[in-house]
Amino acid sequence: MSIRKKLLMGCSIAFLIGAGQAISADLPPPPEPEPDDSCLYLRVDGGYSFHDKPDITKSVGYAPWGGSTSATNEDLDDTYFIEGGVGCNVWHNFRVDAILGYRGGADMQEAFGGLDGEISTFYGFLNVYYDVFTWGRLTPYVGGGVGFANHHIDDISLPATVSEGETTEFAWNLQGGVEVAVTQNLSLDVGYRYTDWGDAESGSDPDTLNVENIESHDVRVGLRWTFQNW
Repeated sequence: MSIRKKLLMGCSIAFLIGAGQAISADLPPPPEPEPDDSCLYLRVDGGYSFHDKPDITKSVGYAPWGGSTSATNEDLDDTYFIEGGVGCNVWHNFRVDAILGYRGGADMQEAFGGLDGEISTFYGFLNVYYDVFTWGRLTPYVGGGVGFANHHIDDISLPATVSEGETTEFAWNLQGGVEVAVTQNLSLDVGYRYTDWGDAESGSDPDTLNVENIESHDVRVGLRWTFQNW
């Protein structure tokens, strides 16, 4: 190759490199890659349960006088609850989480003073939610779940012949609320939940206390922390 051709080629390459640098300097910077959708989140909640009126019966277990007596104007006091869990934003506006919780002792009473005891509950739910839309920092949602409720009847003073007992029941809930974005990772969750807790039963030594149709309206406030790139 002649010297002239080599010089021409070198000048052409230098020109192309210089032109490319000039053009690239005028172009906007490339867009930053979008972060991956976040899946994993942790939650912690607390609140208060307002009970509907349950059905309570006192069963006498020994013959020949065996039978059952319904409580009169029975009542189950309202109580607090605390819970925590882990969840995932699985697809678009759908997410799921699994929670475990504890409801404090709720006093059982009746009109004529023949009933005095407490029910506390350890529970777990698998919940599914749909985030309806997002407006600014607010995201309303609806959801529901199924799980278990492990009831403990204790601190029984009346009827005196009833002993403490434990029952595990199927439980389910329907709920709705709103998420308030505090930061990119942290959200405040304020919600309402209707829960059917099933039934509870004491021990049978010698008599039995049955509490049926335990239902509550739960007001819940909690925090959710979402991990990025999970």
